[in-house]
Amino acid sequence: MLLLASVLLLCSLIPTASAASMNAAPREVKLEWNGTRLPQNGLLIEGSTMIPVVLLRDSIGVTLRYEPTVKTYTLLQNDDQIDMIMGTDSINIRLNNHQWKGPNAQVINGRMYIPFTVLRDGFGYQSAWNASQVKLNFAKKGIFLEE
Repeated sequence: MLLLASVLLLCSLIPTASAASMNAAPREVKLEWNGTRLPQNGLLIEGSTMIPVVLLRDSIGVTLRYEPTVKTYTLLQNDDQIDMIMGTDSINIRLNNHQWKGPNAQVINGRMYIPFTVLRDGFGYQSAWNASQVKLNFAKKGIFLEE
């Protein structure tokens, strides 16, 4: 029994793409910025709420740049920087020039999505999750959020 639990734990730590997870459609997540509904939805993928980076630029005012020679998207807000460096098989994320350990960014249907946890750790955003409505309300740190 202990061996089985150890194997299951080890398997959950190894990133794999099973046929079921690859074919499962991501679940849409309603997004709000400080209680105001945003025009685009996020996606719930393997427990991470993914935010479209163009939404951050268009609706929240985060600066978004793309450098094609190094295939890097950069989000800038105040003195904080999040880089998404496109590799051959993954997208590496750097927060203020430090490697970030967590879910990777993804390109889905031609759009770049970034895990909300990167925005929390990089820009200090806070959030309130409403599971029954599948909704994430997020804002700058210090803003009171209601679920």
